[in-house]
Amino acid sequence: MLKKMMDASVHTIYFKSPVFMQHAITSAYGYKQKKKRYNKMYKDAFNRYVAGEVDKEQCLLELLHHLKKNIGVYRDIDIDDQNVMGSFLALPMMVKEELRNDLEARSHKVGKFLISRTSGTSGINLMVYESERDYTMRMAYLDYIKFRHGVKPFSRRASFTGREIAPPDHRNIFWRYNLAMRQILYCSMHMTPDNIGHVYESMRRFKPSSIDGMPSSIHMVAKYMLQNNIKADWDVEAVFPTAEILLPHILRDIEAAFGAVVVDQYASSEGAPFIYGSPEAGYHIANETGVFEFVRAGEGVYDMIVTSFLNHATPIVRYKIGDQVEIDSDRAYLNSHRDDVRITKILGREMDYLIASDGHKVMNVVVNWIVDGYEEKILQFQLVQRKRHEITVNMVVNADYETEADEKEIRRRLKWKLGDDNTYVFNYVKAIPKGRNGKVRFIINELVKQ
Repeated sequence: MLKKMMDASVHTIYFKSPVFMQHAITSAYGYKQKKKRYNKMYKDAFNRYVAGEVDKEQCLLELLHHLKKNIGVYRDIDIDDQNVMGSFLALPMMVKEELRNDLEARSHKVGKFLISRTSGTSGINLMVYESERDYTMRMAYLDYIKFRHGVKPFSRRASFTGREIAPPDHRNIFWRYNLAMRQILYCSMHMTPDNIGHVYESMRRFKPSSIDGMPSSIHMVAKYMLQNNIKADWDVEAVFPTAEILLPHILRDIEAAFGAVVVDQYASSEGAPFIYGSPEAGYHIANETGVFEFVRAGEGVYDMIVTSFLNHATPIVRYKIGDQVEIDSDRAYLNSHRDDVRITKILGREMDYLIASDGHKVMNVVVNWIVDGYEEKILQFQLVQRKRHEITVNMVVNADYETEADEKEIRRRLKWKLGDDNTYVFNYVKAIPKGRNGKVRFIINELVKQ
């Protein structure tokens, strides 16, 4: 958040300021953003979503006409108003390299706009433009998702962010208040098992109605609470994890600690439409925000091709985003506007897999099975594959973990899923390293880059 508001000099002043001044600067920026972005357009969009007045076919037709009129690479497309889906499916699919290399020809830079960048975890850094209209529509739908789960706009909110909002030496006070938005922001990259108690105490004082952000960081707080027999003494309506894979044991711990529903969300920084829900209750595809196409990649696993109604500055159209979901189907192709699509799990990036000793891919959901039953002993877990037949197992464990017996069982499970011919190197650490964006990746496969 702060990087968008500050040039280098102001950024330096911010980090040299005392904590109370950093709270004030964060709140001042929050007020500026609230005034600019939560405007009449936001209110109208939010009310339309709540009233169910958004027509998905009309949105698709409007997108097609926007492409033809304003986006260079789509000037020659044909649009049949009587066969909107047919016109849409005639458009070419797009990959990341095309979006990156042809950005100007694929953008409509009119009025005020922002630059949105991906974190580059897929190996391809990407930039897209985002207009005030685009951002406003996205915020309206995010607030609509929260509203559906009992959270009113501008309720007290705790957010776990990958942005560096606190200096590294503020290890025990690495949160900042955005009073204008009734929000407390936590710097995920500074959170460790040693200082997590300070995070819980600040949350207890603030008493947020909702919690959002990186599930690995929220889980650290939940784990601390469960291990110390603490239950939240305030009402948390819902938890909205984003940006990382939500593993089943993490979901269970967060629900148990906060006594609240956990709503998993999918929407990329490139501007993909929304999917939200949970494995137990099912996932809802937000067709009013775009079109999802699903192409079968394996048994029950589908690659996603996304089209967004929310991004007009850089339209995301039939974009092979590289993310996958699990669907209860055996069909080769599914379309969210035409088919009854039942998503059972959000798998995330296609590259989040390991290569077994026999050469087949093992998807990221294997992580949950390997640590199943050890959630009380293993605080954090990560598998890293840098060599073809070697996998490093990074773990943060507590005092109850029995190195010889428990490692033997974990090793047995690894061999069962990934093969006897691999070497498994166990590495016990105080904390799993986080990326520059503050995220924790449960699987790192560096063979993909080779």
